[in-house]
Amino acid sequence: MKKRRTPSENLTKIMESIDEDQLRRTRDRMNVAIKIADALKARQISQKAFAKLMGRSESEISEWLSGNRNFTIDTLSDIKKQLNIDLLNTTSMQTSAVSRERAKIKITKEKASVYCTKKTIASPNTWIPASTYKLSIAL
Repeated sequence: MKKRRTPSENLTKIMESIDEDQLRRTRDRMNVAIKIADALKARQISQKAFAKLMGRSESEISEWLSGNRNFTIDTLSDIKKQLNIDLLNTTSMQTSAVSRERAKIKITKEKASVYCTKKTIASPNTWIPASTYKLSIAL
């Protein structure tokens, strides 16, 4: 039976200094990088060819595949298009088609009165009792 190696002191210090949010984000970036790398391998596409296909530099692709890149939605969408892989799992979202006519409908602006419920509110130069002040806000 092989003896399990203990982590180095430096690695232990680094891992202890990372909070849960940083760890989650790093894990998610690495999972995206793995998905991209697996798709490239399955399609037998080199990093160089993928960079050309995406219109990006080879060094940027290298950053993507190392998990050091915080992707934008647009970049993930472009990768999805080129490799036909889902990196944005939006398929479970409830959506419905909107006709062109409905998309052209404009929402008109209306004024609504808003009354303050705090005891006092601040004006630029003085404090005013809220009971004497009415705000009109354009929606």
